[in-house]
Amino acid sequence: MIMTVKGFFSISNAADALHVTQPTLSRQIKELEDELDTILFHRGRREIQLTDDGQYLYNRAIEILALVEKTENNIRKTDSIAGDIYIGAAESPSLDIVFRAIRTLTEQYPDIRVHIRSGNADDILEHLNKGVYDLGITIGSYDIKKYNHLALDNRDHWGALVPKGHPLTLIEKPNLTDALAYPLITSAQTSTEPSALAGLGDYRIVATYNLLYNASLLVKAGVEIALCLGNIIDTSYPDSDLTFVPFAENNHDTLQILWKKQNTSSPSTKQFLKIMRE
Repeated sequence: MIMTVKGFFSISNAADALHVTQPTLSRQIKELEDELDTILFHRGRREIQLTDDGQYLYNRAIEILALVEKTENNIRKTDSIAGDIYIGAAESPSLDIVFRAIRTLTEQYPDIRVHIRSGNADDILEHLNKGVYDLGITIGSYDIKKYNHLALDNRDHWGALVPKGHPLTLIEKPNLTDALAYPLITSAQTSTEPSALAGLGDYRIVATYNLLYNASLLVKAGVEIALCLGNIIDTSYPDSDLTFVPFAENNHDTLQILWKKQNTSSPSTKQFLKIMRE
């Protein structure tokens, strides 16, 4: 109900879609609000909008429906390996080994579908904990006591995405401390727990990003430099306004596949992990 009302922005249109009368739908919404002891919608003259509590309920409903659909698909066929695998993954060129494994998996088992969702570690672990993702691929060290994990070879290199001609490009072997002299655009998770920047003196974070593409636009706009992994944003073409400056330190972070210890993985997920271990 709440999903339909949000989609149509009005009680009357939502009632038509649900094949009920407008008074009936209004009564059902009021009963739900009374049951939850909160207001779910702001009611305007021409349209209605979700309140913060309504948006929270809507988001949880989306997650629950996705989880139900995934569960049904994974158990519908018991005589063959089939179903959906949901993977939350950080941005990393080193994931090529994962994508080759997905190719092998889908060639061997045509009824398996793999869904990749990009995000930072905070997003990935949240959805992994809720069961929305079967697997999470993260960069960096985290408390993994409640996860099984499989380490991957990480060939990524940290550095700074900067405008062409930036002073960092003139340093022969720049390091992270050199970058701290400039306003920084960092990963959102780094801004929450800036362990990589701890003990390095004063620095200024002017913006954060979830995925690097928008951060690259900030750099182009002159907001300053973005701390990131190399080879995600292509700066090799002649007309590129940006360049990636790798730091001299050997600073490869941990890259790993995580899945919950308490969960029983689906046959398709187990087969994927088997291929990854081969």
